[in-house]
Amino acid sequence: MPTECFSFPLLQYSWNTDEEYLFKAMMAFVMRIYTKNNTFQISNIVLCNSTERVAFWFVVTSPSNESDPLSYSVVEAAVRNERNQINSAFLLHDKTLEFVQIPPTLAPVSQALIVFGVVVCVVAVAIAYLVVSGIIRHRK
Repeated sequence: MPTECFSFPLLQYSWNTDEEYLFKAMMAFVMRIYTKNNTFQISNIVLCNSTERVAFWFVVTSPSNESDPLSYSVVEAAVRNERNQINSAFLLHDKTLEFVQIPPTLAPVSQALIVFGVVVCVVAVAIAYLVVSGIIRHRK
């Protein structure tokens, strides 16, 4: 497999032309977001070796020269950054939609979770302080 091809398997139903179009459109969208280049089109996404079980390779070509594939690292970074968008477009998740050679990423930590963690730590420290100071005061 050439280094600029990406493997995309693991859906358990037949792939039709509408879904191929959606995949190409989604990948063009992801590349536009990641590269901040609004010239990516569906024609820049090339599917190779498509099978009935939805396993295929795809290549992303440069908008300025369609015979020039983008580097693996650029496409991998774009897929990793926008994986949630891709999964959402197909109503799937990382266990049902797999990009071979691109491991799933953890969702970014939300601000609410960080605030919750800080509050829990402050409360735990306060409780520990009250218990220890109560024990010390009781011994006097």
